[in-house]
Amino acid sequence: MFNHDLILNHINEIFGQDMHAKRVLSLANATLGVIESGSLAIHAIGNGLSLANGLERKHAVKQVDRLLTNTKLNVWSLFDDWVPYVVGERTEIVVSMDWTEFDADDHSTLVISLQTNHGRSTPLLWKTHRKSLLKGQRNAHEKELLTKLKQTLPEGIFVTVVADRGFGYMELFERLEQELGFAYIIRFKGNILVGYSGGEQVPARDWLTPTGRTRTLKEVELTGQRQPVERVYCCHKSGMKDAWFLASNRTDLSAAKALQLYGQRWGIE
Repeated sequence: MFNHDLILNHINEIFGQDMHAKRVLSLANATLGVIESGSLAIHAIGNGLSLANGLERKHAVKQVDRLLTNTKLNVWSLFDDWVPYVVGERTEIVVSMDWTEFDADDHSTLVISLQTNHGRSTPLLWKTHRKSLLKGQRNAHEKELLTKLKQTLPEGIFVTVVADRGFGYMELFERLEQELGFAYIIRFKGNILVGYSGGEQVPARDWLTPTGRTRTLKEVELTGQRQPVERVYCCHKSGMKDAWFLASNRTDLSAAKALQLYGQRWGIE
């Protein structure tokens, strides 16, 4: 059972070293309000806080409103403490990256989440953007969040980024491997050209086997730009709605393991 003292101690453990004590308290109060109310609406959070702590509802709502409008509460800066806390003692992590669309209010949120063994992934970093202004900007936003991940992680963590078809562009492959030092398993579209060095390239879908068995292509090149990729996995097993075409720079994984890690990305949706 969550109570105020438990929540306060937990938040203080994560952020207390760099955050003012009163702000830690306000954050703990708001967290209690969210848990009590099951809502992210300001008035509902305040109402939940008032019920949990016996405060006057109007006063509790004002507390929450002041916290959320406080410009000194900078979520982007809090990631510097949050990411190391969530990663903990791990020396290797697999993270899923995805866009979540909120059409009704013209917002899109880019999220990088830590894959876990207990079901749902744990959000590490996120940033919300106005959807109507995203045209031509998505790649830059993805670069920004991935760079922030690199900056906030402790030294020596081996990172594998897993992502869907919307991230299957060659510039990202290069950035992950060469600039950030990350591994990746990223799905790409079936019409992308794939071939061996110096050989003919054909659409990825042409590499599918008649039986649906996964085909592994080693040291191939993608697109007319001839982007080198260590591994490509082509798979359309029985029961799969669509074929999977995965690119990866990891040479240590079996095809089954690569497909498993990609499949686990659904835990963030």
